[in-house]
Formats: sequence, C-alpha cells, structure tokens
Amino acid sequence: MILLHRGDEARERITRIIGTVTGEVFHSAPSDTPDQIFDKVSAWLNTSSEPEVIVVASGNAATDSDLAAYESLRKIAKFRGIDVHIVGDASLEGIADKVVDTDDDLTITSPGSSVGSQITDLQRTEVMTDFERIEMDVPSWQDIMATSNCTEQEARDEVQWIKNQSVWANSLYQVNIEYMPGGRAHLIIRRLDKQPIHNWQHFQMIKSALLDPECEAVEIYPKESQLVDEKHHYHLWAFRSPERSFGIGFQSGRKVR
Repeated sequence: MILLHRGDEARERITRIIGTVTGEVFHSAPSDTPDQIFDKVSAWLNTSSEPEVIVVASGNAATDSDLAAYESLRKIAKFRGIDVHIVGDASLEGIADKVVDTDDDLTITSPGSSVGSQITDLQRTEVMTDFERIEMDVPSWQDIMATSNCTEQEARDEVQWIKNQSVWANSLYQVNIEYMPGGRAHLIIRRLDKQPIHNWQHFQMIKSALLDPECEAVEIYPKESQLVDEKHHYHLWAFRSPERSFGIGFQSGRKVR
C-alpha cells in the first residue's frame, strides 16, 4: 500500500509504524531526487533478503519525469507487496492509496488494504468477507529488470504472466488466479497482513468461492530441487471443471463434523 503522510507529525508517525515491522526498511535521503530514489530502491530490492517497507523522507513531483519515477516506484512496490510511506505534498496525491494527516487516517477498512500491524476488526477476528475483483498495477518490464536479477525476456514474460491473472481480495486474503492450459488454474494465496498461514478451512473456502464448490485443488510439497519458497505465499493447483478429478483423496462422500 502507498501512504502519503502530511503535516508536522508525519515523520514521527512513520517512525512509530516502522517500529512494528520485522523485515528490512529502506530510507531515502531528504536530498534524493525521484529518479535517485527509484535507483536506490532497485539496488536495495536486489540485495535485501526480507524487504518490507520503503520510506521516502521528502517527496514531491515537480515535473512529469518526477511523477513517472514515483509511479514506477508505486507499481513495483505493490507488485512486490511492500508498503511505501512518503512524507510529501499534494503533488503526490495521485499515486497514493491513502492520504494520512492524523493517526485516525491509518484505520483501513477497504478490502485489499493493510498498513503494517494496522489491520481491520474483520482481520483480527479471522472473519472472511466476500471476495471482490481488484485491478492489479502491472509494472513495466524495464522496472522488473531494474529490481530483479533477470534478463529482458524473463522480465517481459513476467509482465505477460501477471496480465494473464485475475486478482481478488477480501478482509483477510489476496488471491491471484493464473489460468493455465488444459482447463487448470493456479491460485496464489497470501494474507493481507503478511503473516504465515496454513488454515485448511480457509483454503477450502477460497477454492470454492473463486472456482466452484465441486472443483478439486491440490497443494504440492515439491522435490527440494524444485522448491520455490516465497515469503508466506501459498499455492493451489486446481481443475476449473467440476467433472475433472486428480483421482486422489477421500472418495466416500461428504463427512463434516
């Protein structure tokens, strides 16, 4: 999420917020230009093992080029699931998900949003609301190359892979659905508060809500040589048709206690 902090207490407020995070935090220098900030963030993302928060000390967009640099920063941060806190002015309102003037503005109630440890009452009580379709900001292949150790073709393939997905969110989860050949789907699940999960009932509800109650899905524990370990992202592979089956699991009918 991208938060624009304004007012005399903006820096103190950000300091309190980042004091609650467990991952790594990037801080820009007050004299950094927007292009310098993006370049430094790119280098940080390439070396950081657990990036979590980006803090821009003094942000403003005096030119279209400045605004484009901040827009690139916004897209790549949201793509990587990193919160960005900017101390800035009205010139950056267009890229912000939330404008923060007081601590009360940190109360986030819309699906698909979280701010550090500030999560909604629904999240605290583990109540799942209905999923809503959301639009995902797709970074350019140039931005992906700048923030990842990959080739141009790999970056272009990544952009196309993102564009082929639908994205859904509720009070607890964001789910990206990749539609695959052969009538299959790949569900990429993460909590909005970035906490680890393994709640089977929730995964079953997600599968039934976003595909069909009668569709089958599996979770794979792979060979170590094929292990992909992204921080607190979980994966289900499913058939999109209720008529198709993996041919494994219980076959004796529904039993719920």
